[in-house]
Amino acid sequence: MMLVVMKAEKMSHVVDVAPLVSVPRRSKMERITQIIDIGKKAGGQFLDIGFYPAVPCYRRLVFAVCFFTLVMYPMVFVEMTAAHSDVDPEIAKITQELAEQPDNVDLLLRRGRLYRFNGKFSDSLRDLEQAWFLDPENRQVALERCRTLLALGYDNAAEAALDQYLQGESGPSRVVALVERAHLYARTDRADLALADYSAALQFYPTVELYLARGHLQEGLGQLDAAAAGYIEGLSHLRHASILRKELIRVKIAQGHYPEALILIDKELESASVKTEWYLRRAEVLAAMGETEAGAQARAYALDEANQAFAKRPTALHRVARAKVYQALGDLEAAKQDLRLAVETAPRFTEAYDLLKKLEAQ
Repeated sequence: MMLVVMKAEKMSHVVDVAPLVSVPRRSKMERITQIIDIGKKAGGQFLDIGFYPAVPCYRRLVFAVCFFTLVMYPMVFVEMTAAHSDVDPEIAKITQELAEQPDNVDLLLRRGRLYRFNGKFSDSLRDLEQAWFLDPENRQVALERCRTLLALGYDNAAEAALDQYLQGESGPSRVVALVERAHLYARTDRADLALADYSAALQFYPTVELYLARGHLQEGLGQLDAAAAGYIEGLSHLRHASILRKELIRVKIAQGHYPEALILIDKELESASVKTEWYLRRAEVLAAMGETEAGAQARAYALDEANQAFAKRPTALHRVARAKVYQALGDLEAAKQDLRLAVETAPRFTEAYDLLKKLEAQ
Protein backbone atom coordinates (compact mmCIF):
# COMPACT_ATOMS: atom_id res chain seq x y z
CA MET A 1 0.00 0.00 0.00
CA MET A 2 1.42 3.37 -1.00
CA LEU A 3 1.65 5.99 1.71
CA VAL A 4 1.21 9.62 0.79
CA VAL A 5 3.39 11.60 3.20
CA MET A 6 3.56 15.39 3.39
CA LYS A 7 7.01 17.00 3.70
CA ALA A 8 8.31 20.56 3.65
CA GLU A 9 10.55 21.58 0.80
CA LYS A 10 13.09 24.34 0.18
CA MET A 11 13.15 26.75 -2.70
CA SER A 12 14.38 25.94 -6.17
CA HIS A 13 14.44 27.79 -9.46
CA VAL A 14 13.51 24.88 -11.70
CA VAL A 15 10.89 26.10 -14.20
CA ASP A 16 8.05 23.72 -14.97
CA VAL A 17 7.38 23.11 -18.66
CA ALA A 18 4.03 21.32 -18.36
CA PRO A 19 0.84 23.23 -19.24
CA LEU A 20 -0.75 25.58 -16.74
CA VAL A 21 -4.12 23.97 -17.34
CA SER A 22 -3.91 20.33 -16.34
CA VAL A 23 -6.42 17.82 -17.68
CA PRO A 24 -6.67 14.95 -15.20
CA ARG A 25 -8.50 11.71 -15.93
CA ARG A 26 -8.36 12.19 -19.67
CA SER A 27 -6.72 10.09 -22.37
CA LYS A 28 -3.60 11.12 -24.24
CA MET A 29 -5.28 11.85 -27.55
CA GLU A 30 -8.14 13.70 -25.88
CA ARG A 31 -5.59 16.07 -24.34
CA ILE A 32 -3.91 16.61 -27.70
CA THR A 33 -7.13 17.07 -29.66
CA GLN A 34 -8.58 19.33 -26.98
CA ILE A 35 -5.72 21.81 -27.40
CA ILE A 36 -5.97 21.63 -31.19
CA ASP A 37 -9.75 21.98 -31.05
CA ILE A 38 -9.51 25.07 -28.84
CA GLY A 39 -7.44 26.87 -31.43
CA LYS A 40 -9.40 25.76 -34.46
CA LYS A 41 -12.87 26.43 -33.12
CA ALA A 42 -12.16 29.85 -31.72
CA GLY A 43 -9.34 31.00 -33.93
CA GLY A 44 -10.67 29.49 -37.10
CA GLN A 45 -10.66 32.84 -38.88
CA PHE A 46 -6.89 32.42 -39.06
CA LEU A 47 -6.69 28.71 -39.91
CA ASP A 48 -7.47 26.62 -42.95
CA ILE A 49 -9.29 23.75 -41.30
CA GLY A 50 -8.29 20.35 -42.54
CA PHE A 51 -8.52 18.36 -39.31
CA TYR A 52 -11.41 18.68 -36.91
CA PRO A 53 -11.06 16.83 -33.58
CA ALA A 54 -14.24 15.23 -32.35
CA VAL A 55 -13.61 16.07 -28.71
CA PRO A 56 -15.93 18.77 -27.29
CA CYS A 57 -14.22 21.67 -25.56
CA TYR A 58 -14.86 25.14 -24.24
CA ARG A 59 -15.89 27.03 -27.34
CA ARG A 60 -15.07 30.49 -26.13
CA LEU A 61 -11.34 29.78 -25.95
CA VAL A 62 -9.46 30.83 -29.05
CA PHE A 63 -6.36 30.49 -31.11
CA ALA A 64 -4.45 32.61 -28.63
CA VAL A 65 -4.50 29.74 -26.13
CA CYS A 66 -2.93 27.38 -28.65
CA PHE A 67 -0.36 29.97 -29.65
CA PHE A 68 0.50 30.76 -26.03
CA THR A 69 0.95 27.07 -25.20
CA LEU A 70 3.16 26.49 -28.21
CA VAL A 71 5.36 29.49 -27.48
CA MET A 72 5.60 29.25 -23.70
CA TYR A 73 5.34 25.49 -23.19
CA PRO A 74 6.66 23.73 -26.31
CA MET A 75 7.49 20.61 -24.29
CA VAL A 76 3.79 20.01 -23.76
CA PHE A 77 3.43 18.96 -27.37
CA VAL A 78 6.68 17.05 -27.39
CA GLU A 79 5.68 15.08 -24.31
CA MET A 80 2.11 14.49 -25.44
CA THR A 81 3.24 13.28 -28.85
CA ALA A 82 5.80 10.99 -27.24
CA ALA A 83 3.04 9.61 -25.06
CA HIS A 84 0.82 8.65 -28.01
CA SER A 85 1.85 5.02 -28.41
CA ASP A 86 0.74 2.29 -26.04
CA VAL A 87 4.31 1.62 -24.95
CA ASP A 88 6.19 4.88 -24.81
CA PRO A 89 9.71 4.24 -26.14
CA GLU A 90 11.08 6.94 -23.84
CA ILE A 91 9.63 5.15 -20.81
CA ALA A 92 11.20 1.92 -21.97
CA LYS A 93 14.55 3.65 -22.38
CA ILE A 94 14.39 5.25 -18.93
CA THR A 95 13.35 1.93 -17.39
CA GLN A 96 16.51 0.33 -18.80
CA GLU A 97 18.62 3.13 -17.36
CA LEU A 98 16.89 2.80 -13.98
CA ALA A 99 17.79 -0.89 -13.90
CA GLU A 100 21.41 0.25 -13.64
CA GLN A 101 20.74 3.42 -11.59
CA PRO A 102 17.68 2.66 -9.41
CA ASP A 103 18.24 5.69 -7.18
CA ASN A 104 18.62 8.27 -9.95
CA VAL A 105 16.14 10.98 -8.99
CA ASP A 106 16.20 12.69 -12.38
CA LEU A 107 15.30 9.46 -14.17
CA LEU A 108 12.49 8.74 -11.71
CA LEU A 109 11.18 12.27 -12.19
CA ARG A 110 11.21 11.99 -15.97
CA ARG A 111 9.55 8.58 -15.98
CA GLY A 112 6.98 9.69 -13.42
CA ARG A 113 6.02 12.64 -15.59
CA LEU A 114 5.82 10.47 -18.72
CA TYR A 115 3.67 7.93 -16.89
CA ARG A 116 1.25 10.73 -16.03
CA PHE A 117 1.09 11.93 -19.63
CA ASN A 118 0.33 8.33 -20.61
CA GLY A 119 -2.52 8.15 -18.10
CA LYS A 120 -0.68 5.71 -15.83
CA PHE A 121 -1.22 7.74 -12.71
CA SER A 122 -0.46 5.05 -10.12
CA ASP A 123 2.85 4.26 -11.82
CA SER A 124 3.58 7.98 -11.95
CA LEU A 125 2.94 8.42 -8.24
CA ARG A 126 5.10 5.41 -7.38
CA ASP A 127 8.08 6.88 -9.24
CA LEU A 128 7.57 10.36 -7.82
CA GLU A 129 7.13 9.06 -4.26
CA GLN A 130 10.40 7.17 -4.62
CA ALA A 131 12.15 10.24 -6.03
CA TRP A 132 10.72 12.36 -3.21
CA PHE A 133 11.93 9.85 -0.61
CA LEU A 134 15.41 9.95 -2.12
CA ASP A 135 15.49 13.76 -2.43
CA PRO A 136 12.82 15.41 -0.25
CA GLU A 137 14.25 18.89 -1.00
CA ASN A 138 13.79 18.56 -4.78
CA ARG A 139 11.22 21.20 -5.71
CA GLN A 140 10.47 19.84 -9.17
CA VAL A 141 9.74 16.38 -7.76
CA ALA A 142 7.46 17.92 -5.14
CA LEU A 143 5.49 19.84 -7.77
CA GLU A 144 5.15 16.90 -10.16
CA ARG A 145 3.98 14.76 -7.24
CA CYS A 146 1.26 17.33 -6.49
CA ARG A 147 0.07 17.19 -10.07
CA THR A 148 -0.08 13.42 -10.12
CA LEU A 149 -2.07 13.43 -6.89
CA LEU A 150 -4.53 15.73 -8.62
CA ALA A 151 -4.67 13.45 -11.65
CA LEU A 152 -5.51 10.52 -9.36
CA GLY A 153 -8.30 12.52 -7.73
CA TYR A 154 -6.59 12.54 -4.34
CA ASP A 155 -7.79 16.09 -3.74
CA ASN A 156 -7.14 16.27 0.00
CA ALA A 157 -3.59 14.98 -0.31
CA ALA A 158 -2.95 17.18 -3.35
CA GLU A 159 -4.26 20.28 -1.60
CA ALA A 160 -2.09 19.67 1.46
CA ALA A 161 0.95 19.07 -0.77
CA LEU A 162 0.28 22.23 -2.79
CA ASP A 163 -0.17 24.28 0.39
CA GLN A 164 3.19 23.13 1.69
CA TYR A 165 4.85 23.60 -1.67
CA LEU A 166 3.60 27.17 -1.96
CA GLN A 167 4.77 28.06 1.55
CA GLY A 168 8.37 27.64 0.45
CA GLU A 169 8.20 28.63 -3.23
CA SER A 170 8.71 32.13 -4.60
CA GLY A 171 10.22 31.26 -7.98
CA PRO A 172 8.61 30.86 -11.41
CA SER A 173 7.14 27.45 -10.56
CA ARG A 174 4.93 29.15 -7.99
CA VAL A 175 2.63 30.17 -10.84
CA VAL A 176 2.05 26.57 -11.86
CA ALA A 177 1.25 25.52 -8.30
CA LEU A 178 -1.12 28.46 -7.81
CA VAL A 179 -3.00 27.59 -10.98
CA GLU A 180 -3.24 23.92 -10.07
CA ARG A 181 -4.63 24.85 -6.66
CA ALA A 182 -7.03 27.34 -8.26
CA HIS A 183 -8.38 24.57 -10.51
CA LEU A 184 -8.78 22.38 -7.44
CA TYR A 185 -10.63 25.09 -5.53
CA ALA A 186 -12.91 25.81 -8.50
CA ARG A 187 -13.69 22.12 -8.95
CA THR A 188 -14.58 21.76 -5.28
CA ASP A 189 -16.88 24.82 -5.19
CA ARG A 190 -14.52 27.17 -3.35
CA ALA A 191 -14.74 29.96 -5.87
CA ASP A 192 -13.40 32.76 -3.67
CA LEU A 193 -10.21 30.83 -2.98
CA ALA A 194 -9.89 29.93 -6.67
CA LEU A 195 -10.25 33.57 -7.70
CA ALA A 196 -7.60 34.59 -5.16
CA ASP A 197 -5.14 32.05 -6.57
CA TYR A 198 -5.85 33.04 -10.18
CA SER A 199 -5.26 36.70 -9.26
CA ALA A 200 -2.03 35.84 -7.45
CA ALA A 201 -0.81 33.84 -10.47
CA LEU A 202 -1.65 36.74 -12.78
CA GLN A 203 0.55 39.07 -10.72
CA PHE A 204 3.48 36.79 -11.52
CA TYR A 205 2.56 35.86 -15.06
CA PRO A 206 -0.25 37.68 -16.92
CA THR A 207 -1.40 35.33 -19.68
CA VAL A 208 -4.50 35.05 -21.84
CA GLU A 209 -5.58 31.70 -20.48
CA LEU A 210 -5.31 32.81 -16.86
CA TYR A 211 -7.42 35.90 -17.54
CA LEU A 212 -9.94 33.65 -19.27
CA ALA A 213 -10.03 31.13 -16.44
CA ARG A 214 -10.61 33.83 -13.84
CA GLY A 215 -13.10 35.72 -15.99
CA HIS A 216 -15.20 32.67 -16.80
CA LEU A 217 -15.35 31.73 -13.14
CA GLN A 218 -16.47 35.26 -12.25
CA GLU A 219 -19.13 35.13 -14.94
CA GLY A 220 -20.37 31.82 -13.60
CA LEU A 221 -20.78 33.48 -10.23
CA GLY A 222 -22.71 36.35 -11.78
CA GLN A 223 -19.86 38.80 -11.14
CA LEU A 224 -20.10 40.46 -14.55
CA ASP A 225 -18.59 43.78 -13.44
CA ALA A 226 -15.55 41.98 -12.02
CA ALA A 227 -15.24 39.83 -15.15
CA ALA A 228 -15.35 42.90 -17.42
CA ALA A 229 -12.78 44.67 -15.26
CA GLY A 230 -10.54 41.60 -15.45
CA TYR A 231 -10.70 41.47 -19.25
CA ILE A 232 -9.89 45.20 -19.41
CA GLU A 233 -6.93 44.60 -17.10
CA GLY A 234 -5.79 41.77 -19.35
CA LEU A 235 -5.99 43.97 -22.42
CA SER A 236 -3.83 46.57 -20.68
CA HIS A 237 -1.09 43.92 -20.45
CA LEU A 238 -1.87 42.01 -23.65
CA ARG A 239 -3.33 44.59 -26.00
CA HIS A 240 -3.23 42.28 -29.04
CA ALA A 241 -5.17 39.49 -27.29
CA SER A 242 -8.33 39.61 -29.41
CA ILE A 243 -9.96 36.84 -27.39
CA LEU A 244 -10.03 39.06 -24.30
CA ARG A 245 -11.66 41.80 -26.37
CA LYS A 246 -14.27 39.29 -27.59
CA GLU A 247 -15.00 38.20 -24.05
CA LEU A 248 -15.30 41.81 -22.93
CA ILE A 249 -17.79 42.52 -25.71
CA ARG A 250 -19.84 39.47 -24.79
CA VAL A 251 -19.97 40.56 -21.15
CA LYS A 252 -20.93 44.12 -22.11
CA ILE A 253 -23.81 42.73 -24.16
CA ALA A 254 -24.89 40.52 -21.24
CA GLN A 255 -24.83 43.59 -19.00
CA GLY A 256 -26.97 45.55 -21.44
CA HIS A 257 -24.18 48.08 -22.01
CA TYR A 258 -24.91 48.22 -25.73
CA PRO A 259 -23.24 51.53 -26.68
CA GLU A 260 -19.98 50.35 -25.07
CA ALA A 261 -20.26 47.03 -26.89
CA LEU A 262 -20.80 48.84 -30.23
CA ILE A 263 -17.69 50.95 -29.71
CA LEU A 264 -15.61 47.83 -29.09
CA ILE A 265 -17.16 46.01 -32.08
CA ASP A 266 -16.49 48.95 -34.40
CA LYS A 267 -12.84 48.93 -33.33
CA GLU A 268 -12.64 45.26 -34.25
CA LEU A 269 -14.27 45.96 -37.62
CA GLU A 270 -11.54 48.48 -38.38
CA SER A 271 -8.75 45.93 -37.97
CA ALA A 272 -10.31 42.51 -38.70
CA SER A 273 -9.23 40.84 -41.95
CA VAL A 274 -12.51 38.89 -42.06
CA LYS A 275 -15.38 40.95 -40.70
CA THR A 276 -18.30 38.49 -40.93
CA GLU A 277 -18.45 37.68 -37.22
CA TRP A 278 -18.24 41.33 -36.22
CA TYR A 279 -21.03 42.43 -38.52
CA LEU A 280 -23.20 39.71 -36.99
CA ARG A 281 -22.28 40.90 -33.50
CA ARG A 282 -23.13 44.44 -34.52
CA ALA A 283 -26.50 43.31 -35.85
CA GLU A 284 -27.18 41.49 -32.59
CA VAL A 285 -26.49 44.59 -30.51
CA LEU A 286 -28.46 46.88 -32.79
CA ALA A 287 -31.45 44.53 -32.64
CA ALA A 288 -31.27 44.58 -28.85
CA MET A 289 -31.29 48.38 -29.00
CA GLY A 290 -34.39 48.36 -31.21
CA GLU A 291 -32.47 49.57 -34.28
CA THR A 292 -34.17 47.19 -36.72
CA GLU A 293 -33.10 48.82 -39.99
CA ALA A 294 -29.48 49.26 -38.93
CA GLY A 295 -29.42 45.65 -37.73
CA ALA A 296 -30.69 44.40 -41.09
CA GLN A 297 -28.02 46.42 -42.86
CA ALA A 298 -25.32 44.89 -40.64
CA ARG A 299 -26.56 41.40 -41.50
CA ALA A 300 -26.43 42.26 -45.21
CA TYR A 301 -22.83 43.41 -44.78
CA ALA A 302 -22.08 40.13 -42.97
CA LEU A 303 -23.42 38.08 -45.90
CA ASP A 304 -21.40 40.09 -48.41
CA GLU A 305 -18.27 39.59 -46.29
CA ALA A 306 -18.95 35.85 -45.93
CA ASN A 307 -19.37 35.44 -49.69
CA GLN A 308 -16.13 37.29 -50.38
CA ALA A 309 -14.22 35.19 -47.83
CA PHE A 310 -15.62 31.97 -49.31
CA ALA A 311 -14.75 33.06 -52.86
CA LYS A 312 -11.14 33.56 -51.78
CA ARG A 313 -10.88 30.34 -49.78
CA PRO A 314 -13.74 27.84 -50.18
CA THR A 315 -13.10 26.01 -46.92
CA ALA A 316 -15.50 24.26 -44.57
CA LEU A 317 -14.81 26.96 -42.02
CA HIS A 318 -16.05 29.70 -44.34
CA ARG A 319 -19.13 27.64 -45.17
CA VAL A 320 -19.98 27.53 -41.47
CA ALA A 321 -19.40 31.27 -41.14
CA ARG A 322 -21.81 31.89 -44.03
CA ALA A 323 -24.31 29.42 -42.59
CA LYS A 324 -24.43 31.50 -39.42
CA VAL A 325 -25.24 34.57 -41.49
CA TYR A 326 -28.02 32.72 -43.30
CA GLN A 327 -29.33 31.62 -39.93
CA ALA A 328 -29.36 35.23 -38.70
CA LEU A 329 -31.21 36.23 -41.90
CA GLY A 330 -33.79 33.50 -41.33
CA ASP A 331 -32.79 31.51 -44.44
CA LEU A 332 -32.49 28.15 -42.69
CA GLU A 333 -32.47 26.06 -45.87
CA ALA A 334 -29.43 27.90 -47.23
CA ALA A 335 -27.76 27.59 -43.83
CA LYS A 336 -28.36 23.83 -43.69
CA GLN A 337 -27.07 23.39 -47.25
CA ASP A 338 -23.79 25.08 -46.36
CA LEU A 339 -23.49 23.03 -43.18
CA ARG A 340 -24.13 19.73 -44.98
CA LEU A 341 -21.37 20.53 -47.45
CA ALA A 342 -19.07 21.56 -44.57
CA VAL A 343 -19.67 18.26 -42.78
CA GLU A 344 -19.16 16.35 -46.03
CA THR A 345 -15.84 18.14 -46.57
CA ALA A 346 -14.67 17.88 -42.96
CA PRO A 347 -16.57 15.08 -41.16
CA ARG A 348 -14.85 15.78 -37.84
CA PHE A 349 -15.77 19.47 -37.82
CA THR A 350 -17.92 19.25 -34.69
CA GLU A 351 -19.11 22.86 -34.80
CA ALA A 352 -20.60 22.32 -38.27
CA TYR A 353 -22.19 19.04 -37.23
CA ASP A 354 -23.67 20.46 -34.02
CA LEU A 355 -25.16 23.53 -35.74
CA LEU A 356 -26.61 21.40 -38.52
CA LYS A 357 -28.20 19.06 -36.00
CA LYS A 358 -29.67 22.05 -34.15
CA LEU A 359 -31.17 23.58 -37.30
CA GLU A 360 -32.58 20.27 -38.52
CA ALA A 361 -34.34 19.86 -35.19
CA GLN A 362 -36.21 23.16 -35.65
